[in-house]
Amino acid sequence: MGTETEITVKDGVAQIAVTAGPSARLNSAMLTAVGDAVERLIDDSETNIIVLRSKGAVFPSGIATPQGGGDDRNNLLPKLCRQIELCPKPVIAVLTGAVVGSGVELALAAHYRLVHRQTRIGFPNARLGLVPNAGATQRLPRLIGAEATLDLLIGGALLPVSEDKYAPLADMLFDETVDEAIQHFVEELRTKTMGPRPTANVRTGFANTTAYQAAIARTRAEITASPEIAPKKILASVEAAMVLPIDTGLAFEEAAAEDCADTEQSKALSHLFHAEQKVVAQVRRNDLPDISTIGVLGGSALASQIVIAALDVGLSVRWFIKDPTQQRDAVSHVRNALQQSVNNGRVTADRMQHSLDALQSGGAQDVLQDAQIVLRATRGQRGAPVPAGTVIAHCLPGVDARLSLQFMHPVSTARLVEVILGPEATEDHRRLGLALARRMNKLAIVQTSTGTGIHDRLLQALWRAADSLVDLGQSPFTIDAALRDWGMVHPPYDLADRTGLDVVSRHPRAEGGQNWSGFLLQLGRQGRATGRGFYHHGTDGPTRDAEVQHKINERRAPQSNMPADQIRRLVIGAMANAGAKALRDTVVPRSAEIDVLSVFSQLVPNWRGGVMHAVGTDGLLKTTRAMEMLDHPDRDFWTPDPVFAELVKYGRSFDDL
Repeated sequence: MGTETEITVKDGVAQIAVTAGPSARLNSAMLTAVGDAVERLIDDSETNIIVLRSKGAVFPSGIATPQGGGDDRNNLLPKLCRQIELCPKPVIAVLTGAVVGSGVELALAAHYRLVHRQTRIGFPNARLGLVPNAGATQRLPRLIGAEATLDLLIGGALLPVSEDKYAPLADMLFDETVDEAIQHFVEELRTKTMGPRPTANVRTGFANTTAYQAAIARTRAEITASPEIAPKKILASVEAAMVLPIDTGLAFEEAAAEDCADTEQSKALSHLFHAEQKVVAQVRRNDLPDISTIGVLGGSALASQIVIAALDVGLSVRWFIKDPTQQRDAVSHVRNALQQSVNNGRVTADRMQHSLDALQSGGAQDVLQDAQIVLRATRGQRGAPVPAGTVIAHCLPGVDARLSLQFMHPVSTARLVEVILGPEATEDHRRLGLALARRMNKLAIVQTSTGTGIHDRLLQALWRAADSLVDLGQSPFTIDAALRDWGMVHPPYDLADRTGLDVVSRHPRAEGGQNWSGFLLQLGRQGRATGRGFYHHGTDGPTRDAEVQHKINERRAPQSNMPADQIRRLVIGAMANAGAKALRDTVVPRSAEIDVLSVFSQLVPNWRGGVMHAVGTDGLLKTTRAMEMLDHPDRDFWTPDPVFAELVKYGRSFDDL
């Protein structure tokens, strides 16, 4: 049978132990071996029960299709699942570890499932722009109904089977060893003379039709406005499961899966998913120190955000604030934020009290004594009593000679932090930065830079490119509309208002160019905080301000509108050009980091795959020509980095870097 499976038969029970290997990925060789083993055991007169288990600690899984990184080009998984479901002998699947995608689909096709109590399952398919293709949309709802099914299939998170709404997936939840669990369940099976029980025949999840349809309606309302295709296809398949026989339902699911496979959207989402896994690997290093206590300097708004985020993950915080009044106000703000979490039901009152007990604040000389790393989050803290040898990480705009940690906002919910290593950084600085990112449940984009980080580079490129187009006669509102239609949540001038025009105006433009945020600042407009920036900000949200367009037109003559696709190509191309220069400067080793950062900082929608991937999808040659042909005096900015020409020459893209 090869090395993929190992079969043992004892007392009529045949165990097919699948060798997961280091990656624990279910590949085509395993699928073939399992299918051959099942076929052989059906004809084996000494076997009356078949058990499918892992040879190691983790049941093999993953996304088997090539789009998900697997190698099942011949669609073996759907056939194997149906083969198992139709097996004339009872088939028991034993799940251990974290099981995703294909591994769960195999288990769903089995007649019975034994699940270790610590096992979590998930379906990352939707995050890759894909639909499960081996029956998950048909078998899951038969077992657990629509609501729990949609949570798994569209939410994409790893969830514990022991949770009440997923528990019906398990015929036994066990804490004992796998062998003991199998023995006990087989005894029960034989005592009750229970034979095969195809999931196709189960209708427990359809019992409450009202609840089923309500879950479908709620999810449809939630995802209707989203441009992502896969969640809508998954929803339609789950809805169809209730009214279609299994074979027709499986065909419906297969068609939905084919509709999503090999689309630009699925390619973008799959690229982003795998790029994210490379970034995640940074914080999974086994040489990172354990961090339990951090120090924070100053009582700024940023400092308060960091304190709240740190307390939320269970860190102890030592908060040094010189000024007693500022200390009182800052601590009161944190208390109010924690109380609001209790009021919203996000945390319990006991959890809030635990967080408050973990917070020590004040201006005493010893308040930072046991901090393992200190975060400078407020200006004017240079004389703070940081113990000798304790690493200080710079969290303010700009970078430090050693270590900077640039948190995305809002710190409590944003999943990203830039770990920027300056010219004097050591490996200890890298490890500490990564350790804190891991402890705060954040992705870390590690950079080596003497200047600004990647996020700031992309931001400045976004605003500089947009300003160039306004110089050439385009309306800021037309530019925002073109990029919003492309999927950008906060296009450049909406983002400028949110950031504050005083901040955006600090960056000079080349001779012949205008920083339009600075121009409006001179007119007394400061952005959303004061209600007037590029937009008028009222109770109904931002609306176009005719006075802004009039003032801009007075400064430069309006010209004919540029097509929306040309605006998008130039602005996204300029941002990718900034990313290309960062790659050349070895700020980051791969374009994958830039793509992940551009998505998780909400500069680019996830279904575009990141800024570097997006420019490749649009066409590097088209972008190069558009940038070269733009008649703007800021030629240095609009000159494509040489890597564009090199990639075009060899038919490659930034995904290959």
